[in-house]
Amino acid sequence: MKKKLILIYTLLFVTVLYSQQKNISVEYVVKIDDEKELFNSNPSLRKMFDDARMGVNSLLFNLIINKSGTKFYENAILSSDERNSKNAIIFAGYSGVTYQFQNSIFQKMRYLEKDILVKEPLRNNWELHMETKLIDNYLCYKATNVNIIDNGSGKIFNHPVIAWYCPELPYSFGPNGYSNLPGLILELQVRNVVFGAKKVDLDSKLDFDSSFLNKVKTISLEDYNKKLQKDAENFRD
Repeated sequence: MKKKLILIYTLLFVTVLYSQQKNISVEYVVKIDDEKELFNSNPSLRKMFDDARMGVNSLLFNLIINKSGTKFYENAILSSDERNSKNAIIFAGYSGVTYQFQNSIFQKMRYLEKDILVKEPLRNNWELHMETKLIDNYLCYKATNVNIIDNGSGKIFNHPVIAWYCPELPYSFGPNGYSNLPGLILELQVRNVVFGAKKVDLDSKLDFDSSFLNKVKTISLEDYNKKLQKDAENFRD
C-alpha cells in the first residue's frame, strides 16, 4: 500500500511539474545549532565553527522552480563580516549552486573547475512519517533519510536528515539538492544545520537558463571523492 501511494505521488509530481505555467521561488534562511562537544580537541576549528554560527544569520538562499527544473543558490550576504559569512557557508554544507533536471542533481563543488559539475541521482530512500507540524500555516509532514558523506580521506560519516514537506505545495523539490518527496520541502535539517523557508512566491519573476548544461562536463560523486583523496595524498607527499 505504501509503495502504491508513493507511485501515485510520483505520477502527480510529474504532471504538476510539466504542466505548471508560472515560476516558483522559495527563500530560505539557515541556522547552525551548537554541538558543544564538536571540535573541542581542535581549538582552531572550534573557533571557525563559533564564527560560522555568528555569521549564519547573514545568509539567504533561493530555490527557483521553472519548467526545466530547479536552481538553488546563495542569494546574498547581508553582513559586512565576510569571514564569518564564508565560515557559515562552509559549515552549512553548501558547496555551490545546485540544479535539478529530471532525475539527476548537478552541483558545483569546491576544488573543481567552473565548467565541471558533480552529477548525482535523486534521493529515493526517504522514509515517510505521519508526524505533522505547521510551518507558516502550511501543514507539513515529516520524512527522514541519512546523508552519507565521504570526505576523501577514507572516513565515512552518516548524518541524520529530517525534512518537513508540504503536500499542499505539490512540487517535489527542496534546498541544497534534497528533493523527491510528495511536496515542497519547507524545512530541512541535516545533522545540526537547518534550512527554513522564509518566503514562498507562487508567481515568481525569478528564472534561470538551463542551456548551460550542454556546455559543462560532469563527474560522479564517487570520482569527485577520489579526486579529493588523491589531492590530499599529493599534498602530504
